[in-house]
Amino acid sequence: MRIYLIGMPGSGKTTIGRKLAQKLAYPFIDLDARIEKDALMFIDDIFEKYGEKTFRRLETESLMSIKEEDAVISCGGGIVTIKDNKTKMNGYKVYLNTELDIIKERLIDDVKRPLLRKKSLEQLYEERMLKYIDFADVIIANDHDEEKTVDAIIKHLKEVKK
Repeated sequence: MRIYLIGMPGSGKTTIGRKLAQKLAYPFIDLDARIEKDALMFIDDIFEKYGEKTFRRLETESLMSIKEEDAVISCGGGIVTIKDNKTKMNGYKVYLNTELDIIKERLIDDVKRPLLRKKSLEQLYEERMLKYIDFADVIIANDHDEEKTVDAIIKHLKEVKK
């Protein structure tokens, strides 16, 4: 089964994804890292040189190029901005819902992400929150303990497989 992690920048998709993949003995795929590898450019550079529309196209292409049947996939925060991506996510979609104050703490020393240079975290949240909910098969809080978050996802997966 493919498990897609969606959520805001800084919600913990990569961190939780790595831990979840390790517990499940699945490969871990970071969609943003795959885009950078395929494009031979950093995401910042793609945004700067070609714009968000081109990045979103590359993101969808990368999503469709996943061959692994079993994998944990950390998606970029904006994957939900293209509604058709939902139909391309053949698997279980987990929305990591994280309080904005916690995200701000996590991103304090982070390099400014492309869209956060133009919009506030609150603006992005307002634009995307309902889209995350629409995409999600389950919503899991990731506000504090990473192990509890991973265990909650695994518990939901077991329910789905019944």
